[in-house]
Amino acid sequence: MLKNLPLNPLNLTLSLPRLSRSSEVCGEFVEGSSATSSAASPEPRAAAVADGCTPDGSSPAAAAVAPTAVSRSRAVGTRTMALVVGLAALTAQVSSETDLVRDIQRYCAVCWRNARLDPGLWDDCTQEVCCRLLAKARAGELDLDRVLDEDSPERRELVRAIDMVRKRVQRSRKVQPLDERVIGGVDWDERERSRRELGEVLESARAAALTPRQDRILDLWLQGFTVPEIAEELAMSPARVSDQKYKALRRLERHLAGRSDLDRDHKTGVSV
Repeated sequence: MLKNLPLNPLNLTLSLPRLSRSSEVCGEFVEGSSATSSAASPEPRAAAVADGCTPDGSSPAAAAVAPTAVSRSRAVGTRTMALVVGLAALTAQVSSETDLVRDIQRYCAVCWRNARLDPGLWDDCTQEVCCRLLAKARAGELDLDRVLDEDSPERRELVRAIDMVRKRVQRSRKVQPLDERVIGGVDWDERERSRRELGEVLESARAAALTPRQDRILDLWLQGFTVPEIAEELAMSPARVSDQKYKALRRLERHLAGRSDLDRDHKTGVSV
């Protein structure tokens, strides 16, 4: 299906942003697309896309009002081009993928506005949603042409992806930096050193005590994902996720307790 597609996979490789949680999905998609796409240059097509889309679905004329609109529109244009390439690689209707990207952007923008997310994050949030959809489509789990159809499984998948991204961003907003005036005379260098040491201890404990699946579950849980969300992300039952999370925490507890005993014996001169 992709042999006659006049798209250069290099654009996708260079355009996709490095998102904290979707870069792996995007990377897998780029690898799969690069192996099958044509090497023809899409320069006229890229220019048309860059001039035709903004992250909130507004017209180029409206975007040009802002003082920094030129630089921002260029960044948005290349990101939009990446989505167009990805969607075109997975749909037979090459002529309509630009409209599909624009419609998804507008739909997402309304959701981000209603959720009161920082407008500066809208573009990256939409990119993450699209990466999730592209990964599902590449795996044959949904039809991209039906993503915006009412009461379709694809529409529900879009809503689910938007909801997961929204929750992640809202959770991250709750972590605010502490004002130094509130902390008082804290030694920040010592505090940072202790934080790094603690992180190294926990990383070592996770590597030594947990299975790869338990480590992944714990990682998602520490990011703020709920058990049902983790279950959906890893294609497991919530009961199984809950059980593995409990076992992971107990394993870490025992491992760290053993380490504490060894450290105490070392300090008191007791041989082990």
